[in-house]
Amino acid sequence: MRRRDFLAQLSAAAALGPAAAAADPDTRQATGVKLGEVTDTSAIAWMRLTAAPTRNAAGLLRRGRPQPLDPKLKIEDLEGACPGAGGRARLVLSTREDLGGARRTPWRELDPAGDFTRQFPLTDLRPDTLYYYAAETASGRSHAPLLGRFRTAPRPQDLAPVSFTMTTCQKYSQLDHADGFHIYESMLKLDPRFFVSAGDIVYYDSDDPRVTTPELARYHWQRMFSFPRHVRTLLQLPGYWAKDDHDTISDDTWPAKAQPPEMKLTFQQGLGIFREQVPMGPRTYRTFRWGKTLQIWLVEGRDFRSPNTMPDGPEKTIWGVQQKQWLQQSLLASDADWKILVSPTPIVGPDRANKADNHSNRAFAHEGREFREWVRRQLPENFFNLNGDRHWQYHSVHPETGLQEFSVGPASDSHASGTPGEDPGYHRFHRVRGGFLQVETSRSGGDTHIRFRHRDVDGNVVYEFSKSRRAG
Repeated sequence: MRRRDFLAQLSAAAALGPAAAAADPDTRQATGVKLGEVTDTSAIAWMRLTAAPTRNAAGLLRRGRPQPLDPKLKIEDLEGACPGAGGRARLVLSTREDLGGARRTPWRELDPAGDFTRQFPLTDLRPDTLYYYAAETASGRSHAPLLGRFRTAPRPQDLAPVSFTMTTCQKYSQLDHADGFHIYESMLKLDPRFFVSAGDIVYYDSDDPRVTTPELARYHWQRMFSFPRHVRTLLQLPGYWAKDDHDTISDDTWPAKAQPPEMKLTFQQGLGIFREQVPMGPRTYRTFRWGKTLQIWLVEGRDFRSPNTMPDGPEKTIWGVQQKQWLQQSLLASDADWKILVSPTPIVGPDRANKADNHSNRAFAHEGREFREWVRRQLPENFFNLNGDRHWQYHSVHPETGLQEFSVGPASDSHASGTPGEDPGYHRFHRVRGGFLQVETSRSGGDTHIRFRHRDVDGNVVYEFSKSRRAG
């Protein structure tokens, strides 16, 4: 620990008062804190109390073919397990690093039925302001807090530059470092304002043990977010989380899809557990404004989906009627310089011929074509799609409508695969490796600018695309 960080922790502990001074010297937040849904005046803090200060690093590590957990084994004995514990939590928030003049949320009990988690809505925040926080827990006596920070968004009229990153496809069996994925440290070094996790955050069905119960689903989240790198990064980097199929229940899933007989986790329970494990407001589809230059939209691709096997046509949908209307109306209403859609699945592609779960496939060709044509007519200059789900990086331009799409690529090189190959008719960039995407927006000299950088897992730029236009 750097001396500056150590002194900051001492100052923060002193600001918390006598209870903190007598606290357990260890934290009881092995799964860290997730700070998300940041706006110019609000945010949501996610906390969880654990029985031990760190993950079960010495537990049984399963690397074989994904299958249900042996009934002789207990989840708490598995590698990465972080069992929850009863107690209370609260958040201390200040604009000062020493937490002077802090405001405190009320203490809240942690419910075992909710995996001992608690989400704290933070309101009446100042725009474009750096906040420091201490996440406090207690069970009989108080524990050492976790300390973090985040910055609120600029107001819609403000011209502040914005930088953010985006990730997808974090497969536990394809981890590239014992302390967590390389991309977490690589993103943090860039000091982005926020990051977006675009689905497949965990893999219930294809990482061992295969999820068949709510308890096993929660274990997958425990082990993913208790790595030291992940905890450290998320204490300093707020996020927005979207789900896809593997972190809902199973591959290519939809609400009424039949599940195997051993499955004791329902589709609706999968939806609930996702919202339990990440900070989120009342809807899974939502939009966020970051100053004058940027607005992002996150769409929901599983809750309202028609069966993938349904014949294609006007009634077949991934988004559903209500979400699609909201998306188009809010896109048209926005006066942001640049409008970015975060879609868990592709809209442009191209994708593999044997896939049938996204707007670039024949299975959902009608809705995909309809939306691309709508963008061509309504938003020809300042709209882009960023997608997760695919295990390769690319920049594609749809040959008929000109819609531009950037695929993030998986979280590690070993998880990269599956591409149908480079297509000169679509691809401006194509790379079968892992990494993440960085996006930057700014204004200068009466022009507005956007830059996309594909980066490898170590943060090196492997492709760059930029666009400028006259600011409105």
